[in-house]
Order: sequence, then C-alpha cells, then structure tokens
Amino acid sequence: MGLNIVLLGLGQVGSHLAKVLSRENHDIVAIDSDPGRSREADENLDIKALHGQGCDPRLLEEAGIAQADMLIAVTGNDELNVLACGMAARYGVKQKIARIRNPGYFHRPPRFTFADWGVDLAIHPELETAREIVLLIKRSAATDVLEFADNRVQLIGIRIDATCPLLHKTLEAIGREFPDKVFRVVAILRGLVTISPAGSDILLNRDQLFIVAASADIPAIIALMGKSEEKLQQIMILGGGRVGRATAGLLDQEKDLAIKLIDSDIDRTQTLADEMKRTLVIHGDGRDFNLLATEGILETDALISVTDDEETNILTSLLAKHFGVTKTIALVNRREYLSLMAPIGVNAAVNTNLVTSNAILRLIRRKDVVSLATLPGLDSQAVEYIAHADSRITRKQLTRIDFPRGAIVGAITRGDQVIIPIGGTRIQADDHVIVFSLPQALPDVDKLF
Repeated sequence: MGLNIVLLGLGQVGSHLAKVLSRENHDIVAIDSDPGRSREADENLDIKALHGQGCDPRLLEEAGIAQADMLIAVTGNDELNVLACGMAARYGVKQKIARIRNPGYFHRPPRFTFADWGVDLAIHPELETAREIVLLIKRSAATDVLEFADNRVQLIGIRIDATCPLLHKTLEAIGREFPDKVFRVVAILRGLVTISPAGSDILLNRDQLFIVAASADIPAIIALMGKSEEKLQQIMILGGGRVGRATAGLLDQEKDLAIKLIDSDIDRTQTLADEMKRTLVIHGDGRDFNLLATEGILETDALISVTDDEETNILTSLLAKHFGVTKTIALVNRREYLSLMAPIGVNAAVNTNLVTSNAILRLIRRKDVVSLATLPGLDSQAVEYIAHADSRITRKQLTRIDFPRGAIVGAITRGDQVIIPIGGTRIQADDHVIVFSLPQALPDVDKLF
C-alpha cells in the first residue's frame, strides 16, 4: 500500500519526484506557488496539484496534511522548507524531508538540530552532487556510479571503444568465454536509445554499458572491458560555488591528491583559500585557455567543471579532452543535455536535481522498495526491492517467471552473499534484489514483488 505524501515545490526536483512516486502507487498532493507549474502537473501527472504557498495552513489542510505519512519540501526557499516541516510536525506527520541548500545549516555547530525544527531528514543537494563526483574520481574508468546494498553492489557505466576486446561479441558468448567474471549488463545506451539487453545482443563501438557486480569485482570487470583504473592524482576544479566548494572539501581530505580550484570571484577565492588545507585556490577565469595552460591543464588527470554556466562546463570539458585530460566531469542541470554528453566526448555528467531526487528516493522506505535511482541521460531506473515469502517472484526459478519486457534482475544480496543471477536462480524471502527497468515495465515488476 502506498504512502500519502504532501510535496512542496514542482521545480525539476519536485516534478521528477512526483512522476516517480506516483508511478510507485503513492498518493501525491503537490503545492507550488507558480500557477503554471501546478496546473501543468495537475493535468499531466497522476497527482493532485494545488496553487499557493506551502506554509499556508489552510492549503496544507486542503492537501490532507493531517492524514499524510510524509512531507517532502523541495521549494527553492530553505526557510520555507524548514517552516513547512515544523508545521507538518504539529499535524503529526511521521516523516519530514527538506531540501536545504545553505551550507551554513550543515557546517556550523548548531545550537538547534534539524529535529528541533521538525526536519527528520535534510538533503544538501550540492554535497550529494560532490559525493557523486568523488565516486567518479575514484572509479576513473566509469561514466556513472551507483551504490546498493550498503555499498556491497555497484552499478557502473562504461563507454567502450575500438580497443575493447569484447567488441562484436554477444553477451551470451562473453559469459561463456569468461565464466569467472561474474557481472550483469543491465542496459546499453546506443546513441540516444536505451536497450534492455538479451544474451543475443552484440557490443558495438561507442556503446555505453551499465554493469552490475559486487563492488569488489568491479576493477576486474573494468579491465575486461579494455579499460584501466588509472589513479587520478592531479585534479583541477573550475568553479568555487556550492558544488565546487563541497567537492574540493571532500577531495581536500585525500592526502595523495594535488588539487587546484579556479574561480573568478576574488572574495570567494579568499574564503576558499582559508578553508582548504591542501587545495591550491586560484583567482581567474576558467574559460581563459591561457590560464588553464599556465596552471597545468596538460598535466591534469581530471577536470571537474562545476561553474554556474553549464555551457562553460561542457566546453571546458571538451577542451580538456582535446588536451589529453584522462577524465572530465561536467555539472549539467538541463536534463535535455544529459543524453548528449557521452556522444560528444564528456566522460561524465552530474545533475544536481537528479542527484537530489535520488537521495530523497533512497530515504523513502516502504515494505518492498529500499531505493530507486535514475541515471543521467538514461531512460531506465534502478530499483532495490526486498522479496517476501508471499511475493510472486519467490515462487519459481527466474527462467520460469514471466518477467516484464524491458526489465532485468541485475543482482541479489542474501545476507553477506552477492549473487549475480542466472536463469536457474530462485529468489528467496528477504533477498534484496536490484532490478534495472524501463519506466513502462516498473508497474509489472512491482506486482512480482
């Protein structure tokens, strides 16, 4: 049975959450101060949308706050999000989630905790984005990284090229040839098309593969694809805004990295220079090619371009690839751009709105879904289910289950064991099962669990 959720804010994060959660059979009532957005959501999404301020008690009561299981506040105003959580607490709402972007709420020792304000879970979008960037730096060959089952299972994206030894082979043939390499290709991005693969699918040059495996096995699988996990030590960050600051703060804790951060705001660079222990902070324009050359772009292993201008992020990433930089990561918040990044040569793109949505979805618990995440530029979603004794999925071996077209079981965790399933595998009660699915297949997958 789904939850009753009141959602405040229908921007990119809110609208994505509304779409995903309504598909998960939750009852959503959304409130947005923009009449156009609330009207569009009411007409096009399977939710009820109201126009007005999310801290208006009469509107909250009209939205059913007294019967709500959860409040999710993702408006563009931190204070409104916090206030709404405090009001929801007075109505007895059990779980209150707020998006809070001001790092001051997180970094200064507070006299009051979030719980004092009625906030059960606070999401810091830029910090979540920074954590994803750090994962991408640590997995240098990957275009995407998601973690499941307490980090024991990883889903990674790898873009193969003409040097891949598995080129023009079917997935079935690869499995026979390398029986000791246990992994599952759960999706292939070919151009702009997402393919839910079968054993007969052939790997082609420039395919982007999405692979599920035990985290410990990922390096061997990357090597099998003809890639090397190079140690990225010389790091250059363009942009000292919230994402750049959070990323530099996390990387600054790594002793073996040499980090340079370039920002055009003199006051901000002075503040950052005082904050960072090992990072060299430089005042300058990251679009100045002469400056990049002077500061060692030719010797840089990874460029992280996270300025407030995504066209700048894309162009500087492409320039860095031209200069031979091993890995480029660009902050791209326009979702329509995401599917274009890999084809034009940007190694990885991060999207703060999508990262925020995924962080909130990971925090939402119901009987059978542990987490749900979307990857940038990909139509598919990764869902971690818990199987139960009365679930249809536990009644037969996988090969005998009519599994929905467009969905594939990537991995199973059973206690401390990670299982990459084959046709004869039978899912048991309490197994955690990671499924990769096209959106249209998800309702049928839900029924199996």
